[in-house]
Amino acid sequence: MQNDPKTRVRGDDERDPTFSVIDRRPIVGDEAATPPEPRYPSVVEELKTRVEEAERRTREISAAYRRIEEEREAYRVRLARDLERRVEIARVEMMRKVLGVLDDLDRAIAAAQAAGEDGPLRSGVTLIRDHLLQILASEGVQTMDVVGQRFDPAVAEAVSVEETSDPARDGLILSESGRGYRLGGTLLRPARVRVGRYSSAGGPEPAAE
Repeated sequence: MQNDPKTRVRGDDERDPTFSVIDRRPIVGDEAATPPEPRYPSVVEELKTRVEEAERRTREISAAYRRIEEEREAYRVRLARDLERRVEIARVEMMRKVLGVLDDLDRAIAAAQAAGEDGPLRSGVTLIRDHLLQILASEGVQTMDVVGQRFDPAVAEAVSVEETSDPARDGLILSESGRGYRLGGTLLRPARVRVGRYSSAGGPEPAAE
């Protein structure tokens, strides 16, 4: 029997094709490997470090700027307060000098009264004195009325003492030889006054038992 050319007989030297098997089952438990952390290129890490340093410097500069602004504002407040204090001191000194002129006018009027002068000169001086008082009042200067009040060394200066037999008049201001003035809460000049002092020497002697 001849071999049919259409019929192929597998010889001994012919083998089956080779197959490979891949296990695609998921790995569980300890067999699962931890994925490595992503690493950035060195250039990216350097840029990241620079950005963090720039942010830190920005915060420091911002804090320093705020401190400078606070110190500047505090200095401005101190400067304004010191300027106000200096202006007030100069104002008080000027008012005290004007009071000296007012005293001169008062003495001139008193001398004219003692001499019996009642002419235009005395009237002119009186008008000047009254005008000056109005100017002082517009600047806040006030006269102090202390007669009849208890003597207070903070606002009055005792230039004389008058003996009195009335205990109720002891320590009271009986009269003033010079008026006192104040500017707001500042004493420009204390009043010069005469103070009563109780004495029982002039009173009746106690009756004998």
